[in-house]
Amino acid sequence: MTIVGRAGAEARPPVALVTGASSGIGRATAEAFAAAGYRVAVNHRGSAAAAAALARTVGGRAYRADVADAGAVAAMVATVEGELGPIAVAVCNAGFYEEQPLAEVSDARWERMLRVHLGGCFHVARAVVPRMRARGEGSIVTVASELALVGGVGVAPYVAAKAAVIGLSRALARELAPLIRVNVVVPGPVDTPLLPDRDKTPAYARTVPLGRIGTPREIAAAIVHIAESRWTTGQVYSPNGGLVIQ
Repeated sequence: MTIVGRAGAEARPPVALVTGASSGIGRATAEAFAAAGYRVAVNHRGSAAAAAALARTVGGRAYRADVADAGAVAAMVATVEGELGPIAVAVCNAGFYEEQPLAEVSDARWERMLRVHLGGCFHVARAVVPRMRARGEGSIVTVASELALVGGVGVAPYVAAKAAVIGLSRALARELAPLIRVNVVVPGPVDTPLLPDRDKTPAYARTVPLGRIGTPREIAAAIVHIAESRWTTGQVYSPNGGLVIQ
């Protein structure tokens, strides 16, 4: 596997920043980048002890920051580069899931959904891009959802935020080429704490053309693959078991 940013055998390992890395897809992605030879910056908002344990496992460090906070993200990126080295890959994965009828969505919940998902991707990109551009290369991967492609009932803020992530990623891919590649991974239903229990049943699995829901490791493998694909930018890569066929 080609490692982004490795100039030779004597170069120190490249660095991957993974936001929302404390569980689910983020945790699996941190582990996958470590297995590929990266030092991993583990971003989290939860238990410091759990994040630190994961960071030790992947040979990196844990960094607590709310991606919705632009200043916190900028400070985190500067600290990561000072402690681990230049960020070769930034994975914008942090997010949460809520179901609520449109009439019950408060302004605060709407704004929080946008600031975490869309704002988080924007804040990370704005912080890492000047450094990547100065070094002449870099890779950004955002994480959306297959619901952004098909919609859903009772999830309008979530779908809107994730669809906006796709739009942002495509725009940045054009703006930042040829030095920086930007792609978006759009998972289908994956066995993580965010997935509702009703979607983890055998009955639901039978509605998926490939007969099951996905695993965090499968999405992590897709993220690492597209992060390192040097002739790929602006693409929407959707491992979804066949639920969305385009």
